[in-house]
Amino acid sequence: MKKLYPLIALAIVVVIAGLYGLEHYRKVREQQQAQAAYLITRCVNQGLLSLFSLQANDWESNPGQLNEEEERLKQRVTALPDTVGIQKPFADWQGALDVCDRLTVNSNRQHRTIFRPLTEMAKKDIWRLDTAKSEQFQERRIKAIYRTRIAAEAADRYLDDLRADVKRLLDTNRISPEARALTDQQLQKAIFDKYRKGQFSKQRVLQYLERQESFYQLLTDNPKGFTLRGGSLFFYNKNLHRQADDLNRALLQGEVDFFSNWRLIVQH
Repeated sequence: MKKLYPLIALAIVVVIAGLYGLEHYRKVREQQQAQAAYLITRCVNQGLLSLFSLQANDWESNPGQLNEEEERLKQRVTALPDTVGIQKPFADWQGALDVCDRLTVNSNRQHRTIFRPLTEMAKKDIWRLDTAKSEQFQERRIKAIYRTRIAAEAADRYLDDLRADVKRLLDTNRISPEARALTDQQLQKAIFDKYRKGQFSKQRVLQYLERQESFYQLLTDNPKGFTLRGGSLFFYNKNLHRQADDLNRALLQGEVDFFSNWRLIVQH
């Protein structure tokens, strides 16, 4: 019996050590999962901060803001991993890095879709009245309006697209179910409960674009029906004058509202 005591003691030590090892492993895994979730959440937040910066931009005076902000977002996201202080890479961490990299690419692509057309809409040269009869300028106007319609659709569904993009990337990357669940929880709390869709009105934007298109199409279709005198349009036909005047008045009244809408895509 006395010979069994050392074996029993050894067994107890082994069990205790095993339990300690399991507990240590559990804590390490929980820490790793938290680090991965933190990185992805911060990455998503950086993309939204970039959007807010673009929302506030004056596209007529600063058309280069889009390229500048794209580079800034890349730099901020590149610096994020260092803020977490990872000593040794692990599977969930590598998956989080992949998600973050692809999210950044997708965010910049989405921001280009939404805001690049505004650089064209803000260019006064293509909307000058002395270019109203130019087919070349009319092609530029048609392209600008078409791209802005696409931009309005993208702006209207920005948060929905962001949520879907994050979900797709989490589903297709090497992230454990535990880390995924924690990431979903943190994203909901820190992002999707914090940010909400703004007062962007796709209807008013599309209405302005329709009037813009109709006004210049009317002039293009009737090149001999008007002339430019002293910087103003002079029409030979009263009916054409009335149609153009009504459209132009609506455009002048709606221009401020049109550009203001792009400041209201997402609210905090």
